Amino acid sequence: MRNERKHQAWNFWSAFVFIGAVWLVGHFLKREGIDIREISLKEVLLVILASSRLTRILVFEKILKHFRDALKRREHLYVIGTIHSMVTCPWCAGVWMTLIIIVFYYLVPYGELLVYVLALAGLASMLILVSNLLHMYTERRQRIHQKEKYPDHL
Repeated sequence: MRNERKHQAWNFWSAFVFIGAVWLVGHFLKREGIDIREISLKEVLLVILASSRLTRILVFEKILKHFRDALKRREHLYVIGTIHSMVTCPWCAGVWMTLIIIVFYYLVPYGELLVYVLALAGLASMLILVSNLLHMYTERRQRIHQKEKYPDHL
């Protein structure tokens, strides 16, 4: 019970760390003369696609499994436990990854190349998902049709 309370406290404080990170990014954006309220539709789509792909890489993909597992082994250390919670939760990680994508897109020299690569990979992932869903739907329809056509062949 006591350990759970400490984990909850670290989770609570991590929200303030995020707010501080947002403030810091906002400060640098303002210093560079960038008004995030003027973001174009193209930029919104790039950030959405890149953030979703980066989030998926962090939370689910094999390439970072070793990192997630290393955090899990040390999650009894409260800060590490909070970080582990964040990198295994797509909603939590998505917020952080979006902030990171904004930093790369607007503040890091040549960072927009990374954002474009991730956005295009995100779009490709969505096309693969749609293709897989259509394939599953078609297979299901074919099985239903086979059952209707040959009801005694099971």
